[in-house]
Amino acid sequence: MKTYLIKISERLLAVLAFIFPFTEISYFFGAKVFLSTESIPLKLFYLNHIAKLASFYEANVYLVFAIMLGIFIVCSRGTIRLTKFVRFNVIQAILLNIVCQCIGSIYGFLPIILRESTLGVLLANFFYFGTIIIMAYSSFLIFCGRYPKIPILTEAAKLQVQRGYLD
Repeated sequence: MKTYLIKISERLLAVLAFIFPFTEISYFFGAKVFLSTESIPLKLFYLNHIAKLASFYEANVYLVFAIMLGIFIVCSRGTIRLTKFVRFNVIQAILLNIVCQCIGSIYGFLPIILRESTLGVLLANFFYFGTIIIMAYSSFLIFCGRYPKIPILTEAAKLQVQRGYLD
């Protein structure tokens, strides 16, 4: 029973790390995705739940960055005794967050005529739902006890976890 609880808790901890990319992608694309629809329930869901998380991130961006950086350092160096599975998945979630940050920043530099067009809304939906699908895929595999394979991010996370064993 005790080992079962340990497995569940480590899997929950690994999935919990995906709050960082979810917050990041919701900050950049959430309003455009949810408020550009005609569905009132979707708009209310965004305004009542996701917008609060995005506004917290906007108000405390440096605090969130410091927490994320601390977690990344702890997981990559292995200073706290976490399993390799948890460390790998947390690092992969943080690397996904970095990708979301880059995509959101680049999207912000697009000309406004492109961002506000149908193509801009399509791109925002693609990035938002693509990230959500990656997080859902990863969470499902983590709950099953398997390592999610995301191109490029998986190899980078493996290198960081292995580097922690070499230090």
